[in-house]
Amino acid sequence: MKRFLAIILIVSMSFSLLAGCSKDEKNQIDDKTVQTEILNEFTKMAQIPRESGHERAISSYLKTWAKENGFNVIRDKSNNIIIEVPATAGYESAPTTILQSNMDMYCIAAENTDYNPLVNPINVIKNEKTYIGSGTNLGAKSGIGMATALYVLKHSDKHGPLRVIFTVDGESGFKGADDLNTKYLEGKYLINLNWNAKDAIGSSSAGTVSYEMTRHINWVAPKNTIPYEISISGLNGGDSRKNINDGNANAVKIIGETLAKAQGQGILFELGAFNGGIAKDTIPTAANALIIINDSDQKKLNNILDSTIDNFKSTYGDVEKNGTFTYYETAMPDKVVSFEDNGSIMSFIYGIINGVQTTSDTFTDMVESSSNLGMVSTTTGNFIADIFAAGNTVTSLQDITSEHQAVSSMSALEYKSENNMPVWTYNPDNTLNTQLQTIWKDSYGIDAKLDAVHYELECSKFIEKNPNLQMASIGPYIKNIDTPEETLQLDSVTKPATVILKFLEQIKD
Repeated sequence: MKRFLAIILIVSMSFSLLAGCSKDEKNQIDDKTVQTEILNEFTKMAQIPRESGHERAISSYLKTWAKENGFNVIRDKSNNIIIEVPATAGYESAPTTILQSNMDMYCIAAENTDYNPLVNPINVIKNEKTYIGSGTNLGAKSGIGMATALYVLKHSDKHGPLRVIFTVDGESGFKGADDLNTKYLEGKYLINLNWNAKDAIGSSSAGTVSYEMTRHINWVAPKNTIPYEISISGLNGGDSRKNINDGNANAVKIIGETLAKAQGQGILFELGAFNGGIAKDTIPTAANALIIINDSDQKKLNNILDSTIDNFKSTYGDVEKNGTFTYYETAMPDKVVSFEDNGSIMSFIYGIINGVQTTSDTFTDMVESSSNLGMVSTTTGNFIADIFAAGNTVTSLQDITSEHQAVSSMSALEYKSENNMPVWTYNPDNTLNTQLQTIWKDSYGIDAKLDAVHYELECSKFIEKNPNLQMASIGPYIKNIDTPEETLQLDSVTKPATVILKFLEQIKD
């Protein structure tokens, strides 16, 4: 009898162990199934060219997908897609949750890659732990964002009123967000699906302002005798939103400050030309100025320039390894800027703020506000300066604008600002952030950090249209984004979908 009981006990324990293994194995298979379904959808959409401004085809795909899966779908005049899903039983009193992703991508190809973004699909190379593109970026930020939203639509069986919005032009001008009817943003929560940092929840993005300062130039015949070309080239440059804190030199500002220094030390040079930079939001990699001096000032100018070059090397030598700073005598120009205009331009260049202005008290090592003197030119016959500023708080951006207005006024330059993008301001009282953090911790044992970016996102357009939205952004971990080396980490793909499904299930009233 004892032997029989022992056999029964052993058999019972064996079944318990097998049942335990089956449960763990099932969870693992389920996770893999989620990942596979999202990646399969992503791969399908990667075959559809969707460069910014050319989203009709991907918009049609999303509309067809919604209809085939039994969802009510609207396509507006801008090709935005809006899918409405009523609450499930027991969740009728829950607030509306909006899931949102842009549908376009910023297409980048490596040199010598035969790729037409309006025609060619993205060739996805599938590795064990990553996806990469073959000579191009992946477009994974919006691609996985859309695929995640479609997965949630198919698999969420406990949720309040749910709306999914796919917008056009989310990588450049935000036309889709601008044109979106405000009624589609009525709700309590909006989860954007385009974040790309590891285990992070996006909670803020910068507002931006573009400035143009101009002065009409009176040109006169030169009186001085020795023309000099002063030139900087080969600098790192970069996008001022993302690279402003990298320690890179601004070629325009350095040339301008060099000239202002010479003027301050009594060298009354005439200005024949001053040009540099390619765009307001790009840190200038090169600049040059043509000045004409008197014989008596030549030695003093050479000393100033030699000293400036030494300072440049000591300050930027470790960063600007390919930078070249030179000066040399050149041909005499036919005309130069008048004395009064010259003084105005030099005053402006010297006084205008450039670079990082403030850093964040909330987000470690993050720039809060910055300004970039992106381009100057005299080639049109007038002096033109283009500047770009970004700020993660309204106050910091207003402070920069006030500074630019003041310097322009004191230097007698005409001033105008345009293309203002609102700030998505960090809100410490946003309960959506804490709810998502709690779910992340419970699901993965990871403390998802609150994150911010120092560039524009269409999220700021949504919060501007509905200031009462509680908004956050999540997404997979993508390295080297918007470059041919863009890499999607596959073990991060299921996290946004899992977190959203659990969030929807928890929000009942």
